[in-house]
Amino acid sequence: MKIYIILHLLLLILIGEINCVKEDLKNASRDNIKADKPDLVRGLTLDQKIGQMIIAAIPGTKMNNSAQQLIKEILPGGIILFGYNLNEKDSIKVYIDGLQKESMAGSGIPLFISIDQEGGRVKRIVREATQFPGNMAAGSGGDGELAYRMARVLGLQLRALGINMNYAPVLDVNNNPDNPVINTRSFGSDTGTVSLLGKRYIRGLQDSSCIAVGKHFPGHGDTNSDSHLTLPVIPYDMSRLNAVEFPPFIEAIKENVEGIMTAHISFPEILKRSEPATLSREFLTDILRVKMNFKGLVITDDMEMNAISKVMIGESAVKSILAGADIILSTSYGRNVNIISDTIKKAVAEKRIPLERIDESVRRILDVKLRYNIISLNKNKIEEGVVIHSEHAAKILSEAQNINHELSRKALYYQGDRKLLLSGRDISRVFITGNRYAAKNLIFFENDSVFGNEKDFMAAGGKSGSRKVVYYHVEDYIPDMGRIKNFYDYCIKSNIEIVILSSGNPYPILRSDSIKNLLMTFSNTEESIRQMAFCLNGVFTPDAGSTIFRGIPGRK
Repeated sequence: MKIYIILHLLLLILIGEINCVKEDLKNASRDNIKADKPDLVRGLTLDQKIGQMIIAAIPGTKMNNSAQQLIKEILPGGIILFGYNLNEKDSIKVYIDGLQKESMAGSGIPLFISIDQEGGRVKRIVREATQFPGNMAAGSGGDGELAYRMARVLGLQLRALGINMNYAPVLDVNNNPDNPVINTRSFGSDTGTVSLLGKRYIRGLQDSSCIAVGKHFPGHGDTNSDSHLTLPVIPYDMSRLNAVEFPPFIEAIKENVEGIMTAHISFPEILKRSEPATLSREFLTDILRVKMNFKGLVITDDMEMNAISKVMIGESAVKSILAGADIILSTSYGRNVNIISDTIKKAVAEKRIPLERIDESVRRILDVKLRYNIISLNKNKIEEGVVIHSEHAAKILSEAQNINHELSRKALYYQGDRKLLLSGRDISRVFITGNRYAAKNLIFFENDSVFGNEKDFMAAGGKSGSRKVVYYHVEDYIPDMGRIKNFYDYCIKSNIEIVILSSGNPYPILRSDSIKNLLMTFSNTEESIRQMAFCLNGVFTPDAGSTIFRGIPGRK
């Protein structure tokens, strides 16, 4: 409860500092913001322009010499924050205010302050924002209005902290059960579900003055490798992408999503070469800009991921800009950022990148910053903007816990013998979990017991005693299927009924023919675990018909 009181007060302070109140950004179009705005690009130096096209990471949890030097030398247009930047003992807002002050002293232009706060297992802020479940949990519930309300609250919370850009939502259709990097980060394996929830999430985030960045274009859902480690290859032609991967991005563009992040994935059937989409003019300009009519910011995924960094990183940045990217993302605060900046400058000097191409991207960047009150104009001079929320923003924020509760509860999905969800006092229930929070919440009846792992349970004599039902908790996003199957088989042979409790990636478990009873939360947040406990203790019965598995080969 403490977190909600703090956030409520933060928002009240934020609103109190604003002299006027208006409706949110849903009425601010790209066209009307340009009508009365001067061309801010004309007054910028080449260093300022190129800096605007770079988002970089910084070290530390508070302002330090390294961060100051990076902002002074690179003049970046934005900063990406990671968990290591956000020490709960220090104020995130104070840190961000300091970054903006340094940027105004350097480039004279306020920063995009960006973050990966997807929900579920991908989060950077732990204490100062509501820990909503991930996308697959929302996809399991299939409620677009709940997805909107979740993103609406999250956007308000982020802007209250000074964060104005969220690399979310994931718009990948996860129709490959072997996908090691997307899985529960996706709304599901059904294109329609991903499209619906994706556009509602975008609207919620952007109605709260927080920039949404849909990812990863053209689609990272049907890979069986991780682009952080290698270059994934998708062997499909354009007809497949038009049917499955593209629709969520098309719907996002119709919803005026402000940013789209590229994927470091190769499509040899389409490009006739092994070049990643991030460097492809065919994908970023011909398809995304021209065919799909996207007018927002094209942002690369991290240029230091192994899928792309094996090419010289500076030249990769140049190729990406020529392909159509507006912003180069680098998660380093070391030498690579300087290499990227210097190589782009050299390419402009050598006329490999036309200056008009640079101006085109910088103009888009400044338009977005102005539209989202990141910058304001005082007699055509750039100043740091203020956040303007509608007067009912505090009321919306107060609904965070209820939204989290409902979203997490609706996500639960069970397959198997439903009688095992109604176990009572006449059955010895055994919970096996290494999660202390889960262990505390699952115990309900006097004869319930809990073990930290399956070995402890077997050593205690799992075969003997009264009728037992074992609930075996798995929360890994890459589950150890050998270990799980061995224990499952042990229980079956010992005449012990067993239910797998999955709060991680469910796909590997679902593919096992021997596992019959499976309760899934698709998320390991505290609220997801709490709802799992309520379900097992008879408070509610989970929905019997999740849609998130549609589109997976071999499944109905």
